[in-house]
Amino acid sequence: MKSILSLLLFFPILAFAQNTLVIFPYTEEGESICDNYNVYNTKMVLQTIEEACIYNAFNVIDTQTRMRKIEAENVCHLRNNQIRKAVMGQRQKSYIEVSYKLHKTPKGNYLDLYLLLRDANSSNVFVVQKMTSKKRYSSNIKEFAQRLIQLNFDDFKQQCNLARKNGTKVDISSMKIPSIAPTQKTDYTKGKQPKPLKGSKGAKEKEVVAAPVVEKFPLSDVDQNIPTYGKVNENAVAVVIGNRTYRNNDVPEVKFAINDAKMVKSYLKYGFGFKEENIIYIEDASQADFNAIFGIKGNAKGKLYNYVKPNVSDVFVYYSGHGAPNPETNKGYFVPVDTDPSLIHFNGYSLDTFYENLGLVPYKSLTIVVDACFSGSSEGGMLLKNISPVFIKSENKVLRDENVVILTSAASEQVSSWYNEKYHSLFTYYYLKGLQGAADTNKDRKVTLGEMKAYIVDNVPYMARRLNNREQTPEITGSDEIILIQR
Repeated sequence: MKSILSLLLFFPILAFAQNTLVIFPYTEEGESICDNYNVYNTKMVLQTIEEACIYNAFNVIDTQTRMRKIEAENVCHLRNNQIRKAVMGQRQKSYIEVSYKLHKTPKGNYLDLYLLLRDANSSNVFVVQKMTSKKRYSSNIKEFAQRLIQLNFDDFKQQCNLARKNGTKVDISSMKIPSIAPTQKTDYTKGKQPKPLKGSKGAKEKEVVAAPVVEKFPLSDVDQNIPTYGKVNENAVAVVIGNRTYRNNDVPEVKFAINDAKMVKSYLKYGFGFKEENIIYIEDASQADFNAIFGIKGNAKGKLYNYVKPNVSDVFVYYSGHGAPNPETNKGYFVPVDTDPSLIHFNGYSLDTFYENLGLVPYKSLTIVVDACFSGSSEGGMLLKNISPVFIKSENKVLRDENVVILTSAASEQVSSWYNEKYHSLFTYYYLKGLQGAADTNKDRKVTLGEMKAYIVDNVPYMARRLNNREQTPEITGSDEIILIQR
């Protein structure tokens, strides 16, 4: 697919500073950009557009991290244009807004997708592109939006070229572009519970179901003073997955999973030197996401495989979320957000397939960090009722490779704990704290696997007992001499 961004460079007045792009949710006057940004489907659509741009080698500003900082600093009460400028910076000349509308019918769900190109200073609209689906989809809005972008790229390019030639702006007052505001909004000026949204423009036309209000967490010590690597690991590739909110009402949330994933991504970028476009980052990954990234049984050539430069790329994989066992086979599975845990062998993602496919990736080195338990229980409650713990083992060459490091948060029959005071899972908190320098016992500005192992073993089991009166024993494999991070 051609880059959506390449055509935008035709506009002298709209040229992106240093080839950068910022993407926001469409927000009407009187609505909160903070609320709109946190609607679940909005995140999926925004991420789709961002990934298309990153794929074409453009720098997409990480709005998620910046919006998170704005929320942590309690400044969501500011005007939307002030918040946008804070996210974009002074040099950004334009930005794209995204809106969408879902049509739910007995024959399936259909989607309208809107892209608006705006001037950063005046907020004038230069281009509006509406993309309408011709086929129904089931539940993967991200994948469906990607298809729409591909199919409509040429039309979007033509409209942009016309805008460049004519130099005209678009009046959108009569276009009925759908609001994507949630049915509830937060009163950021008073700190009260969300109130019903009243009298917003186009309220009768809304068909989008708002996501649950997601708690925002203050910054902990590991969220700040991230170590800096100082150079780019040009060919390094990572997968970072945080599964917090599950669609099955019987599956408890993993409270800090996305918080964990966001910070791991930041450590990869700044502490390890990974390039933004080489990090496959997914919040609330479905089974289709797992299959697309890691491949399926018998075919390892998913997105991760295709990103890797053979025998050159250092590969890093992180997962925070639920795991579950199949009690009949004693096999473990990652739990995608669209999974029914009672049917885990049908719609989970097998640990055996995970390790088998990673073993076929032509990595230079491989680091796997899994913050999940596979016991059928969790900090938030039971996934599987009336089962006994199972002891999960997965045998694969990855587990015996001297170039592989594997860190898991707990033994398969145990529960992975949360560290509520720090707003992270217990294991991920101490892993990040170790990378930050706490594990560097000899103060040589390097953290080896041996140092990390000693630090985690010294802290995680003790704090699990102290905080939750339970045993949690992280499992770590690999050569003690391997350097995890060097500052």
